[in-house]
Amino acid sequence: MNTDLLLLKTYFGWTSFINPEKAARKSFRLFQKVRKKEIREREEHFFAFTRNFQVHTSKEPVDCFELGNPTGDLVVLVHGWDSNAGSMSMIAHALAKSGKRVISFNLPGHAFHKSSSTNLIECKDAFLAVIEFLNPEKPISVVAHSFGSAVSTYALAKKEIEVDKIVLLTNPNKIETIFKEFKSIIGLGNRAYQKLLKISLDKLGEPLKNISVEENLKKINYQSLLLIHDRHDKVLPYHHSSEINNEIENAQLITLENIGHYKMLWNQEVISRTTGFVNGKEVF
Repeated sequence: MNTDLLLLKTYFGWTSFINPEKAARKSFRLFQKVRKKEIREREEHFFAFTRNFQVHTSKEPVDCFELGNPTGDLVVLVHGWDSNAGSMSMIAHALAKSGKRVISFNLPGHAFHKSSSTNLIECKDAFLAVIEFLNPEKPISVVAHSFGSAVSTYALAKKEIEVDKIVLLTNPNKIETIFKEFKSIIGLGNRAYQKLLKISLDKLGEPLKNISVEENLKKINYQSLLLIHDRHDKVLPYHHSSEINNEIENAQLITLENIGHYKMLWNQEVISRTTGFVNGKEVF
């Protein structure tokens, strides 16, 4: 255990005992904190050479990036936590080359946003704002990575949007599981954790146990679903996708090894299978 994590566990352990309310509030703020990483050269290239525009919301504008055929079938890309739209640039370019109209955007609190914190509600609202702005006349496809999988399925379940293909490149299935893992990591006490659940209930308007990717998928009008996950993923364990595959009838799970969690976005096999699936080809 590194020193920073040890200090974190010590702080939340003691604060949970002395003042569980305070521990809950601080842990919720920590849970929403985005670690803004330096924009890499290949991501900068994506931002510089795509057609970019903004979608205005009640908070900060959402930075959007477009490439491909302006009249092609629409594919929306949704990046993961601590990442940015440019992280999915190789997938974006591959889809654009196949004739698709590709739209990617930075989630709230990420990349160029002034704020450095966000949550599922804000990201869901940003996703829906982008879709409303685009006003698609035909079914769309969605390719999402990691936290973006939770965002996109949560958003699509809240509004009637016709969807053709959905590709989830890893996903956190049950949100309650993520909270429990977070509780364990920071050493949050049981009383403080119950208060954290109350804060999340007030924010989300529904208990965490009701929110999962598999349940949201059942509410979405889509044609087919592809899951791709590294069996040894160290960020989001493989069981999240396995659970969904077992629950959803029209799901297809591709299990790979040694492609990593973040590196998978630059993996040629992942890119090829994703692009092929979106274009209606069978993938194995």
